[in-house]
Formats: sequence, structure tokens, C-alpha cells
Amino acid sequence: MNTETAANSNDARRLQRPGWRDPRLLIGLLLIIVSVVAVVALVSAMDRTISVYAAKTELTVGDPVTAEQLDVVSVRIDGLEGHYLPADEELDPAARAAAFVPAGELVPRRALEGIEAQGRKPVAVPIAGTVADAITAGAYVDVWAAQPHDSGSGYGEPTKILSGLEVAAVEPVETGFGGTSGTTLELLVTDEDLPALLGALAADAKMTVIYAPAGANQ
Repeated sequence: MNTETAANSNDARRLQRPGWRDPRLLIGLLLIIVSVVAVVALVSAMDRTISVYAAKTELTVGDPVTAEQLDVVSVRIDGLEGHYLPADEELDPAARAAAFVPAGELVPRRALEGIEAQGRKPVAVPIAGTVADAITAGAYVDVWAAQPHDSGSGYGEPTKILSGLEVAAVEPVETGFGGTSGTTLELLVTDEDLPALLGALAADAKMTVIYAPAGANQ
């Protein structure tokens, strides 16, 4: 076989359609399979959503909660699934809101646990005058108390007695002439904090609340 014949033979082999045992074909197929598996895994990870309840209407502490007040939404909350109420969980017919939930917000599981289960009790606190606009149901406040003087005239310097209490309700105290003479706040208080608050109320201290943007974590 001369040189020209050998070259033609080599060219012919290169132009032949690769067979199933051709390593180049096997490597190409393997790369395609790996790419498809990677894409499927990525799409599955991105679509890992769960169905949870969201408040269709504002949920106020103590109010009954029914399915008509809730929407079912699909969300991605990686690592926080246990914090929210899953839509496949049957709603207790006697469920009541234990925390304020604004309309459109996801419903935390603790919001339907029951106030007692959270170790908090609602206490009505009278406030002279009005409160800041930011102090609404669901807000957090610091409580200050000014003790009355022994003489019965005036009050001493106010001191902060409690921090980060959740407001369950805000009720203006109306006068007989259509005006308001103060505000009553319903605060959720733990057993640990009850003595300080009840002691101030029993002493007829002048109560003031300050909006606490940091909430219960301050």
C-alpha cells in the first residue's frame, strides 16, 4: 500500500458514521444526560413551594377565626415551614386569634395557638389622653408608670416598668358629649410581667405607653 492509498484509507475511517461503541459518542451522550439531570434538579429546587394560610381580613386578638377569613397561597419559605400555618392542616372550629395578623400577611402558627398556650394574658390598661397613631393592634409598646405622690397631689417621675408588650386592642374612652377622655389598651402580658403591671395599676399610677419599633426582641 503506497502513501496515497494509506492517506485515503485514514480519511475514509474519519468520515465514517460513529458506531455505538465509539467513545466520542458515549461521552457526548453522558454530557447530555448530566446536563438534563442538572436542569431538572435546578427547576425542582426553584419550584419547592408549600401552601399556607394568609389572612384575607384583619385578624384581631380574641376574634374567632374561620376558613372564610383566610386565603391559601403558595410560597417559598425555606427553613421556616414550621412557623406558618399549612393549608392542609384542619382548622380548629373554636380557633381564635392569639396575635394580630394584618390582612394579606401569612398566618404564623403561634397566631392560632391560643393566648394561654403562649403564656400571655390580656390586661386592660387605661391611658390618659390619646396614643401615637403607630400604636394599633399588633404593635409593640414600652410601658411607663408615674407613681402618685403620698400627698395625693401630682405624680412622681415616670419609670419604664415593661418593654415590648404586644397590643391586642385599642379602645378610645368616650365621654357623654361625643369626645374622648382617654384610651384603654389591651396588652398581652406574660405571668412574669404581670406583678409589675398589676402593681402599678393597683397603685393608681399614671400609665404611659411608648411605641417600640423593635418589638418584643428589643
